[in-house]
Amino acid sequence: MFSRDRSTPSPAAKPVKVGAPGLSFIGPEVVVSGDIATDSQLHVDGRIDGDVKCAQLIQGIQGIIAGNIEADEARLGGTVEGTVNARTLFVEASARIMGDVAYETLSIDAGAQIEGRLARRAALGLDAAEPTLIATPVSFSPARAAEGGAGADTMFALGGGQSAARTDT
Repeated sequence: MFSRDRSTPSPAAKPVKVGAPGLSFIGPEVVVSGDIATDSQLHVDGRIDGDVKCAQLIQGIQGIIAGNIEADEARLGGTVEGTVNARTLFVEASARIMGDVAYETLSIDAGAQIEGRLARRAALGLDAAEPTLIATPVSFSPARAAEGGAGADTMFALGGGQSAARTDT
């Protein structure tokens, strides 16, 4: 009555996916000197002396980050000494940020301290669909200008490893 028929295999358990895959935890007794980059979730209760780049950052009240933060989602409750760039940012009442903050969605609890500028990522051009094109002259030949009369060739370096030539006539 309660026995299982062993001829039928049991269905495989499906992993539950909530938020970013994986979790790295830096406890209150840990001090990290250097940059940290991960595609998963990072929970910081210790100290990081370096930049942090991750999918999801959770900083506890005791957490200290002395460096820049770049994350899709960040929940800050400790001290940050550097710039914060997050798509979604939650600043808890216990947080103290000393640096500029770039965000798409922002929530600041009463009592949080921010000593820096706040700006939407779109206003800073951080969410541009196409990279910004910057042209800078990389070479100029006065001898060639003299040969060509009034015209001169100038080479420009464009963002993304492209180049273009311009001829003045």
